[in-house]
Amino acid sequence: MGKADDILNISQGNKVAWIGDGKPENRQKEDFYPTPPEATYSLLEREQFIGNIWECACGDGAISKILEEKKYNVYSSDLIDRGYGDKGINFLKTYKRTDNIITNPPFKLGTEFVYQACHLANKKVAMLCRINFLEGVARSKMFKNTPLKNVYVFSRRITFTNPDSGKKSHGGGMLAFAWFIWEKDYNGKPTIDWI
Repeated sequence: MGKADDILNISQGNKVAWIGDGKPENRQKEDFYPTPPEATYSLLEREQFIGNIWECACGDGAISKILEEKKYNVYSSDLIDRGYGDKGINFLKTYKRTDNIITNPPFKLGTEFVYQACHLANKKVAMLCRINFLEGVARSKMFKNTPLKNVYVFSRRITFTNPDSGKKSHGGGMLAFAWFIWEKDYNGKPTIDWI
């Protein structure tokens, strides 16, 4: 959204579609919004992952802990130290290969994370992104050049919890999310389903 759109939404009494209170200066630092457990459980009900998994933006371990609970072999890392996994690992500048990558990427770096993950993963990539991730010229090119297989749309809005205040948010009540799944060597059209 541009500044003019923000002003229009505010003047019409609409809440701006940011997680938090609608003000970009009050967004979580480095876009840190831990993935709610139900989001990861829903993914694992639909997709199986064979081999190792890298959670490359692990934050406080929200996704990694569930993957480990389900007996997956998980390597967890993050650029920022949030008390879980290897810290100081810049995913966008690494060459580490793995079988699968599952993450909730920083919103503003989603496209870059997809390109890098598709380059590094030998089998599958799963990214938790907003539905509007489907839009945009740059992402249109990305989707044409990467093997997107499935999009699992959440029928109910995901409830995120602010890690600092403990306050719950439904993505400002306006943001819809989905799991985007890429699979190496997949050549068909992507399918959409609801979870």
